[in-house]
Amino acid sequence: MKTLGVLCLSNRGLYEGADPDFGQGMADPRRYKIPPILRRIPRAWTSNIVPGDPACADEYAKAAQELVREGADAITCDCGFTVRYQQAIADAVSVPVSTSSLLLLPMLLSNVPANKKVAVLTYDSRYLDAGIMASLSIKDTSRLVIEGLEGTETYAYMWAEKGQIRVADALSDTDAIIESLRKREDIAAILCECTFFARVSPRIRSATGLPVYDAALNAALLVAAVG
Repeated sequence: MKTLGVLCLSNRGLYEGADPDFGQGMADPRRYKIPPILRRIPRAWTSNIVPGDPACADEYAKAAQELVREGADAITCDCGFTVRYQQAIADAVSVPVSTSSLLLLPMLLSNVPANKKVAVLTYDSRYLDAGIMASLSIKDTSRLVIEGLEGTETYAYMWAEKGQIRVADALSDTDAIIESLRKREDIAAILCECTFFARVSPRIRSATGLPVYDAALNAALLVAAVG
């Protein structure tokens, strides 16, 4: 069995309550056969990683090297916007790196019919910008339907350095996005950029009847690839 290393934001939070449709987070050891090795990046917060702070690339690369020394066989991150640091981290270590589920997006666009779209569920649609698309070699975004969490309780919770939110409110925000997606007939698959959605992807899958890809699936693929 191989061990996953997870590079984490410094934000911390508390979910109040419980619901069968609200699962474990990316860093929860219950998700894995072998508990992952976690490393928080001291200067990495939602407030600077989502907009894309280039100064954090070196911090992530150094932390990745530390994870490898501690026994990590593959590395991912707990924020999809760290895809901006994908190359810097991959160049710094000798183990496979898949920072974000966004790296699956080019494959999904090839998997679905040319007349269908892929919905991308993101923390903040305003920052899913041309630079990120270029890094994914996606030139045409007309087949993407982007839904963000802006203006929700969940958004505010994840922005805070020490957030707190009721599970019921997080599920309500999720259901609002689900309803938006269900109004369209041209979506063939859903990709979740934000790692929050890994907690609720079964709910999204059940409600929409569509394939849902998330950070947990990206991490599972990474671990499976290294054995």
